[in-house]
Amino acid sequence: MSTCGRLFIADKVYAHYVAAKKQVVIVADVIMNPTADHVHICPNPIAIPPSHEFLVLGTTSEGIHPALAVVRRVSYLYASDLTPRSVIVYSAGIDAPVRQEVPVSSAPPEPLASSQVDAPQTDGSQADAPQADAKPSPGAVEVTGYSPTFSFEQAVQDALAQATAKFPVPPRNPDVAVDIDIKDIFARTGGNIRPGLFVRATAK
Repeated sequence: MSTCGRLFIADKVYAHYVAAKKQVVIVADVIMNPTADHVHICPNPIAIPPSHEFLVLGTTSEGIHPALAVVRRVSYLYASDLTPRSVIVYSAGIDAPVRQEVPVSSAPPEPLASSQVDAPQTDGSQADAPQADAKPSPGAVEVTGYSPTFSFEQAVQDALAQATAKFPVPPRNPDVAVDIDIKDIFARTGGNIRPGLFVRATAK
């Protein structure tokens, strides 16, 4: 994998505030090759605090990969006691980086339409090529497990606990297990954001 990150093209960028958790969530629909590219959103390391600037950044694995271009949805969250008016997000453009001032809304973006899964682009909750049924099945929900001590086991247990809470008994059949499909793992530390290990998964 390339050790130097680069900007990726973001088809659309959204931001919303979760008042119950006091978190700002930034979401980007990124054009990438799902078999080779690893993309995430991260704070701009050269921004002057308290500026809310972020980068749609990623790397590409070395080697030969299928020629795919899909839209995949990636996200990033940070703690905030107040709702910011907007955040700044940089992504790749045709000739130069694209700077977007994204207003922060009170509601999350709509999920991508199923037709977009088969387009030459994919979304951040999808891990495979479009023909591999990357879109979560009906009834599936997304959860994000967290560990402040960077423990993978703790983050997975947190994700499973959230998934179980989303499928209470009744109406869920108590004999049917709750499964999670891990889509993304990332960690962060330093600065004024919440450090720890995060596991993003689809639960069903």
